[in-house]
Amino acid sequence: MLAPGLLACLLGACTTLVPDPPEPEPSTEANTQQLQLPGDCPQADAVEPAKGIEPGTDAQIAADLLAAVGQWSNAGSAMVVNEPAWIGPGVPGHCLADLAESLGRIYAPVLFAGNADETLAGFRAGIVQENLANLKTARAEGRGTDAKRELALIQQSSQSESGTFLNLVVRRFESGSIQPAGVEEWFVIVGPPDSRNLVFHLEIKASPHGSFSW
Repeated sequence: MLAPGLLACLLGACTTLVPDPPEPEPSTEANTQQLQLPGDCPQADAVEPAKGIEPGTDAQIAADLLAAVGQWSNAGSAMVVNEPAWIGPGVPGHCLADLAESLGRIYAPVLFAGNADETLAGFRAGIVQENLANLKTARAEGRGTDAKRELALIQQSSQSESGTFLNLVVRRFESGSIQPAGVEEWFVIVGPPDSRNLVFHLEIKASPHGSFSW
């Protein structure tokens, strides 16, 4: 849960949402990154991580975040059904879990600040497990997955020089389904553009009635 002081600040329309982050170091990484897998697993080509979050309106920031999470959730699912090395019964059983963990190590830094709070560890673990479930679904069905989350409502938002706060209602869709599998409420704090719009806080809880009111 949000700490009381932070919660009071957000509801009081404070102008400072997060402490000023340290200046980011220039990135020396290429756009694509190599998957790191155990030697007994099929090796894979380098992957291109999620685009990340661009500066923009509250709705644009929310859309970028949800798109990046969806890309992460489905990452690798097309590969495991199309690449010859991943097809067939000879792939060790642990390799899909190793693939999901390796993908998480590539995707998480594109979205999350390194000095963020503890909420991101739980969120990362949850998306890694979603990715693993989608990899298993892809293998079982013989096709890549298209699980996604869609923005239903921005309940509250605030932007300042310190970043963006969003309180979102989000619909979650499992792969191949047109009916929502659940409705979630997201509390998000995104840093300012000079911090590469990285997420500092991301808390999710179920919203069974489709919305939540303070």
